[in-house]
Amino acid sequence: MFVIQVTPLIRGTQLESLSYFSATEYPVGAFLEVPIRGKTQNAIVTETKPVSSTKTALKAATFSLRKLPHQPDPVVLPASIRDTATALSKIYPVSSGALLFQLLPPDVRNGSKLYPRVDTRKHEEESSPQLLTARIDERYVAYQSFIRTTFAHKGSIMIVVPSAIDVDYAERELAHGIKDRVVVFSPTQTKKKREEAYTKLADTTAAKLIITTPSHAYLERSDLVAIVIEQSASNNYVIRQRPYLDHRIALKNYAKQTGRSILLGDTVPRTEDEVARRQEEYLTYGEEVKRIAFTAPLSIIKQKDKPNPDVPFKLFSQELITSVERALESRGHIFFYAARRGMAPVVSCIDCCHIFRCPDSNTPYSLIRTQKNGEEKRWFVSSTSGKRVPAADVCPQCGSWRLRERGIGIQSVCDEWKKEIPDADITVLDSETASTPKQAIKIANEFFKKKSGILIGTQIALPFISRGVDVSAIISLDAARTIPTWRADESLFRLLLRLRECSSKEVIVQTRTETDNLLVHATRGALERFYDDEISLREMLQYPPYSTFVLLTWVGTKESVIELGKPIVSALEAFEIEYYNNPNSSPTKTERHGLLRINKEASIDPVIIINKLKTLPPYVKIEINPERIV
Repeated sequence: MFVIQVTPLIRGTQLESLSYFSATEYPVGAFLEVPIRGKTQNAIVTETKPVSSTKTALKAATFSLRKLPHQPDPVVLPASIRDTATALSKIYPVSSGALLFQLLPPDVRNGSKLYPRVDTRKHEEESSPQLLTARIDERYVAYQSFIRTTFAHKGSIMIVVPSAIDVDYAERELAHGIKDRVVVFSPTQTKKKREEAYTKLADTTAAKLIITTPSHAYLERSDLVAIVIEQSASNNYVIRQRPYLDHRIALKNYAKQTGRSILLGDTVPRTEDEVARRQEEYLTYGEEVKRIAFTAPLSIIKQKDKPNPDVPFKLFSQELITSVERALESRGHIFFYAARRGMAPVVSCIDCCHIFRCPDSNTPYSLIRTQKNGEEKRWFVSSTSGKRVPAADVCPQCGSWRLRERGIGIQSVCDEWKKEIPDADITVLDSETASTPKQAIKIANEFFKKKSGILIGTQIALPFISRGVDVSAIISLDAARTIPTWRADESLFRLLLRLRECSSKEVIVQTRTETDNLLVHATRGALERFYDDEISLREMLQYPPYSTFVLLTWVGTKESVIELGKPIVSALEAFEIEYYNNPNSSPTKTERHGLLRINKEASIDPVIIINKLKTLPPYVKIEINPERIV
């Protein structure tokens, strides 16, 4: 007899694992039908143990195990994926079963489809990651050549992109002449299109080009010999829920387990990848790039007007207005980048300096304006907790009506530009105007169909400007720099070069601070010089890749959070950990962190630390190298 542990494949379930008796030993990764609350549901085996090895636990249990019906010849996940999950369990403090669940396509995870039966084999390609550093147009030329070479050797190739928008772009650029051999998996495609993609994937009569997001990147195919991770620096590769898996790490392990080649491409790869390339852990695809040339020059405009509490500063410089007017006269498309959504990221009282904050997260409210049936409403919205309340008219502390917006939001940019040019054709693309990917695609399509116009967007608009605009502008570089992440410089440098590669005439940056080395490097396209500075700084501060950040987070009241932290302190007393409260915490909701740095030179085996982390209580959120550590 055996004890079989499974994870139910039920959409929205709170059941992480269930155990059953079985006379048959099913392998890890087998898909079974299991009885749950009077119904039969699909599940995946995550662990199999003989009853003899679990007698003590079974005797102590307060419940009895149900018997699992015999199921002959179940579909089993390929060994390559199971081995990948096992390898990842030494990097992430979760079980291989939980990781296995995350590697499954959504259709399989929610039980609507079984994993396809496939024959697999281990290949003998060079599985050390290769790094391609080039502009997006040059990268796709390199991919076309890579695809032709792979097809010539009768091999299939997979291109993994970070979002559905990038799937459309990749298909448009790469499908010329091979449309019948292209397989596309996208989060926005219909059920019918998805079934067609599965059918096409199962056809092994000819090598295929598979274009997908990470959700379907672990579908096996026997002739798949190469994997490409496009825009490898995108943070969309990290999932936003437990176990906070980074698909770049997962795909690199997957390539290693299967003997496939793997290529990481981006204009500005992550600093960690560049360090690995310099240390010869990664290979260089093509020639080593020290500097990138762009068509559009980068112009930095230093604004010198001095604002005061009653009179805000002038948002647009005369140089920017002149450049945009010239481009509009030439029937051009313009893009304005705004770092924050809404009208302003902060609202405060002039008289007593009170800042309006969310009571749940204690973070400052953003001021958002909405229109419904011609009626305008203003709201306070917290991006952290999602709380939305009507905007206050007076200060709750002193009763003053002198409330002022602090910072620049995308709606303020739109309002100010309409004052400058009242008849301007403006399109706004942010999380308020486009709450779903389909809405964002619709707004972008409508904008680019126009002969000319201005697109004002936040971060979510960036994938769309790959189509090309004439002039781009960062309205406030100072606002764009205030992102609380240890990757801030790298992210800003990537943003500047992204705008340069997607603009044909000019990129304008408005700032109120002095020009520093980062801006100089971006102006010159000096990639090597930027990495020299960034690597030197990270090595001095012992930031990744010179150490690994493990961030522990738990929440409670001001008193209870200390009690909740005691088991954590006790379990990890052998390691040096920095404990601190989130600066936005409140007495009723305190967020406490523990930051563990695993130094590369440390004598302690990282696997020992990971195993210790696995013993922590389930209320502790554990992230490996998160973007933010405060």
